[in-house]
Amino acid sequence: MSHRRLRITRSLIAVAALALSALVAPQMASADPPPPLPTAATVTVTTDPAIAASLGTLPSGSLPAVLAAVGTPFDVGVSLTDAGGMPAVYEYPATVTLTATGPGVLQTTTATLPAGASSLHISTSYSQATAALTVTASITATPPEHTTVPPTVSGVAAAFPVDLSLTLIDGQSPALKNGTAGADAAGCAVVDAAHPMCGVVTLPRGATGGTALSLGACPTGATCTARSLVTQFLGDLTGPDGADLYTRTAPASMSIYCDKTLCGKGGVASYRAQWSESATGALTIAPLCPAKGIIGADQTFCTDVVSSSRLNAGDLRLVVLFLHDVRGMI
Repeated sequence: MSHRRLRITRSLIAVAALALSALVAPQMASADPPPPLPTAATVTVTTDPAIAASLGTLPSGSLPAVLAAVGTPFDVGVSLTDAGGMPAVYEYPATVTLTATGPGVLQTTTATLPAGASSLHISTSYSQATAALTVTASITATPPEHTTVPPTVSGVAAAFPVDLSLTLIDGQSPALKNGTAGADAAGCAVVDAAHPMCGVVTLPRGATGGTALSLGACPTGATCTARSLVTQFLGDLTGPDGADLYTRTAPASMSIYCDKTLCGKGGVASYRAQWSESATGALTIAPLCPAKGIIGADQTFCTDVVSSSRLNAGDLRLVVLFLHDVRGMI
């Protein structure tokens, strides 16, 4: 090959290289900028998915946002957003730290948010009953060495109750039908000064699907007698055909047992239950039933003082009749 031909070949190579550079450079310049850093966090707490699934046939709105008790799991969802409220991510892992109002403690308090993820879910539980638990999530990024660490972002979930006990019961369980299903998960066998109140539900025709019984503290904002506890029953009280399983002449019932240290004064007829058919509604006084075992035509629940009684130890057994899932206390 002549020197002239070699120079021409090299020139062509040089021109091709310049052309390739011209093509590549604009593409590099148009690469997407890094995503905006998170500036805020949204924290939501919901019922553990497995617990919610076991109660899948509940009427709409019956299940509270969080159904949890001491030691039972609940779900904490954490989402990161930018200044415009859009999902935002870190390009490196971040540590999520959960804290809660005392005096109890959370079982799980830390988790890792993977690089490039804008949200995660953490399953945890709490060690003590409370009417209003508040959970805070703080997210701290851990960038590579010699990289500026962005500020920690945090969010606070809405307060929710943690009950003393939570029992999941099949709607056709004999315990529900024979009146031995207690809100304390032990049939309310012990009611004393240390355990002053407990409710037993009786459903002669059972319920459809899974049900839940819980015993918890007085709701935030309600006017309660000191040491009073709330029994909550959640269940679908309609049959497969959609008809009500219970009627005003054949109702469901709850017997609220109250220790004499709390309910030892006055006759049985002087007591009324505080009641609600809503998972989050205010407790109101359950009116008197018109007759034993009968709910009035203008009522959906009532206090049956004729069926109520004083027990041998002086404790009170107050019977409330109802048609739908409920929360009740004295």
